[in-house]
Amino acid sequence: MNGIEKIIQDKANLLRQRYSLGNYCGRSIFDIIEKLEIENNNPLLFRLPFKNDELAGFVGYKNSKFAIYTNTNKTLGYEIFTAAHEIYHIIENRLAVKEQVILQECISKEDEEKIESSEILADIFAAELLMPEKSIKMEYNRLLSKYGLSSADESVIVMLQHIYSVEYKAVTKRLKEICADNYNQDTERKLNQILLKKNCLSQITKRLGYSNELSEPSKTKVYLPKVVLTMVEENYKGNLTSYDDLAVLFSYAGVSPEEFGYEENEELTESAKELEAKLKTKLGSDRFGKK
Repeated sequence: MNGIEKIIQDKANLLRQRYSLGNYCGRSIFDIIEKLEIENNNPLLFRLPFKNDELAGFVGYKNSKFAIYTNTNKTLGYEIFTAAHEIYHIIENRLAVKEQVILQECISKEDEEKIESSEILADIFAAELLMPEKSIKMEYNRLLSKYGLSSADESVIVMLQHIYSVEYKAVTKRLKEICADNYNQDTERKLNQILLKKNCLSQITKRLGYSNELSEPSKTKVYLPKVVLTMVEENYKGNLTSYDDLAVLFSYAGVSPEEFGYEENEELTESAKELEAKLKTKLGSDRFGKK
């Protein structure tokens, strides 16, 4: 481990200590985002099905608020890692996020190298936050001892996957990074072969008594920030927002008010229907740009 990696890992551990996250915070990563204090504000979290499948997540800044967006079309395990990755950006790259009002399509070679470096550091941070080195080494050795193995097999990886709530491949990569006992690049490659065989990972996961939710797209297709939903509800109850307004507002996320507990107690006006249709058309494949 070089000096920079050690600094990044220390930052992840400091965050864990500050918010009492423990060693197994993957399951609660989405709640953690909305509890972070960044410049005296809590970040907003949007979990949405992106039309651009190449994009896993990104961060934004508007009206003095940072926001994290994750793609619910990705597997839940992948989405959890993405969320931890984006936490690094709003903590360590705040100034850059504020300045990047528009995503640049063309960037210089120098900027490209800076972005690539930042992404690598964000991955190091996310890996340490979700799978702390000392903790995963201990769990890895415990499982090898328990099952009388000299090195990991696919079952051990699946068990670790569910202990830390990440995707299968994140575990195989992490074990190589921390130089786990009897584990190297060839071991990683061999263990990842399971991903090339149809339903093989799913079958092993079920045999071990786990659900496949970490290896499938999230069941929560759309999640909007609690603070936003609270404001919407207060305005609706106070008759400051009409059902028309609700329908148009939720259309931006590709959902309906009914999906968030509102009853369709009045007919939409023609103008609201027209705007809703336009939004659905406009938000199609161009809804989010590439990272």
